[in-house]
Amino acid sequence: MSVEVSVDPSAAPSQQRGGQNLGSRERGNRFGVAVGWNWRRVAGRVLQGLARLLTAPIRAYLSLRRSMTVASVSVLLALFMTLNVIWGFPWNGMMGAAVGLLAVGFAINRIMCPRLKLSVSLPRSAVAGHPFSVNVRLTNARMLPALNLRVGWHREGVRDIYPRRSVTAWDASPSVSLDLLRSGDQMQWHGAMRFDGRGLHELPDFQVASTFPFYLFHCRRAMATDTQIAITPAPACDDDDSTTRALLAAIGDWAHQLVAGAPVEYVGNREYEVGVPVRRWDFASWARLGRPIVREYQSPSIQAVTLIVDTSQRPVDDRSASRAQLKQRTREAEEWFERLMSVTATAIAEITSRRVQLNLCLTHEPIVELPTRSLTQPTDGVELMLVRLAAATPVDPLTGQERLGEAIQTLGTQPTLIFSMLDLGDPERVGLAGTLPGHVTYMPIRPPKHEGRGAGSGDTDDR
Repeated sequence: MSVEVSVDPSAAPSQQRGGQNLGSRERGNRFGVAVGWNWRRVAGRVLQGLARLLTAPIRAYLSLRRSMTVASVSVLLALFMTLNVIWGFPWNGMMGAAVGLLAVGFAINRIMCPRLKLSVSLPRSAVAGHPFSVNVRLTNARMLPALNLRVGWHREGVRDIYPRRSVTAWDASPSVSLDLLRSGDQMQWHGAMRFDGRGLHELPDFQVASTFPFYLFHCRRAMATDTQIAITPAPACDDDDSTTRALLAAIGDWAHQLVAGAPVEYVGNREYEVGVPVRRWDFASWARLGRPIVREYQSPSIQAVTLIVDTSQRPVDDRSASRAQLKQRTREAEEWFERLMSVTATAIAEITSRRVQLNLCLTHEPIVELPTRSLTQPTDGVELMLVRLAAATPVDPLTGQERLGEAIQTLGTQPTLIFSMLDLGDPERVGLAGTLPGHVTYMPIRPPKHEGRGAGSGDTDDR
């Protein structure tokens, strides 16, 4: 069989010309897009420059108004007074002196405005509502000295336009004054700060103000600290309400039963120390050695338990409720969640105080991981747990149930305590109610408003 192949000599050149035309079109489109983008950038910069130029008088007025002090206002009033009297030699001199004093004082104040380098040292975590120490080191990086300084966290003499911006969730020690800070010298600000809410908080800007010369104007600079601190939940107290007392009592009983059931064994003798019970005295060794000897017992191994905090929370979404009711329910949900965090912090302190290794699981974390090593430094381990509580956020109940099941399967037969804002009888926990092993204790955390009901917050479900 023979195959005939026919070639059209005009086909290849036409295809080549078509490819050349297609490539030129693509390059043209790209060039057009680039030119259009550059023109938009130029137009945006031009509009931004015009806006800054048009608003320059307003911004200058606001800057001058916010920087004025009692002294500059007094000079300004004297200037106004010279305009309302008969012109003469003394009044012209007073007006010139007032204008010169304001102009020269404002220029010198802006020229001598300090530029400082800042470094902040503070603890890794702190308890909500409790003060913690802060150390701020300031270094004068300019060739000119910094004069008449006022440094601190508070914006003194500045009133915000919007009142809600003035409501802050932190407080700090008052600002301090410094007359002179030479070039290259350092100063330290020691004080305390307090955050009222739990979470990972950024430190506010550190405020530096100079009133040189003659306290006529304020030159304020806000220095970003770029520092974050973990504010851990405040532990729950017995005197909060009856539901809290019952809950803390249930946690204490669970930890006591856990430790009481741990076996102990005799490991040897040692010399007597003040406070050792009489039943541990070894009279035979005492008579043989001639000095007090006591028997020593300890658990054969450190018992490990796991605390699972279920951060599941139903979303607050009721279209039939008014805005005020929705806001009230949102606030109650936030208080309920903070109550869960406070009870967890108390449980961590209670369990770790009994020399029991504690593993903490939080269902808001994507992966529930259990530490495989023992806590060589219990204090550091407790602090790390509290820092994790500071970053806790609510999750969907279905996600929480899925992660609860994964954590329970990972634990094996290890004693486990579960804190949750949902009961086992709730629709979101029906699938978990019948699968809890016998070593797992489920403890619901209810809000204080359920105090009048028969089932208190301390009720537990052992499965």
